[in-house]
Amino acid sequence: MCEFKIPGKLMLAGEYAVTVPGHLAIVFAIDRFISKKGSQLVNKKGIKYGLGSSGAYAVFKTKSQYPALLDDALFKKSLQLSRQTQIQNSGADIAASTFSGLLIYQNGHLPKSLLFPNNWQLLVGWTGTPAVTSELVKINQLSENFLAQSDLIVQNMIAAIREQNFDLFSQQLILAEKNLETLKGVLTDKLAKAIQIARQFDVAAKISGAGGGDNVIAFAQDKKIVDKIKQDWRKAGIIPLDLHVYYKK
Repeated sequence: MCEFKIPGKLMLAGEYAVTVPGHLAIVFAIDRFISKKGSQLVNKKGIKYGLGSSGAYAVFKTKSQYPALLDDALFKKSLQLSRQTQIQNSGADIAASTFSGLLIYQNGHLPKSLLFPNNWQLLVGWTGTPAVTSELVKINQLSENFLAQSDLIVQNMIAAIREQNFDLFSQQLILAEKNLETLKGVLTDKLAKAIQIARQFDVAAKISGAGGGDNVIAFAQDKKIVDKIKQDWRKAGIIPLDLHVYYKK
């Protein structure tokens, strides 16, 4: 059997709303993987980076058992496996690890593909503290207003990506962060500091995922600004991760 590798993921927007059936998120695969050689989604001490390792492992395990499955069937079977232990799993992580690339995902449906413009540079800052996603989802009752706002932001973000409108995209990233910050336990001091540093350079940033730890993501068009943000993140104890959107061949 040929070797294969399963990518991790990061959430762009809609990470809480998508846990409710019918609601939307944008998720993307990243170029760190689980394979027979091990996992690049944890550090040397086994601490998770917050890159969807549980979902990636579910896809890896399913593909190992059923190597002939095509992506649609692999996604569905991997999601069934994941939901045996994570009942509220939206499937966004499974979708990214199965299909790769940048995806529009609606809970309960197969994803649709998007493409990031080449000159939008991804920045990822890891706080060094793993989040407990399932606990954060449990303690937050999502209001109809929150869900509607989240879906609107995701739809506007999709339009901005398709139109390659970076200013509109950045505005939506800020709105997505503000919406997340209405929830309990999401924003930590370190996450707030990472976002603040990016904003000092007029770069929009937000929590990726459940919050309470893990990662901040940002996008910029100027490499010099990217380098300055990473430098200031390091000074604040935030670890830049060298990650890119992964599109499988």
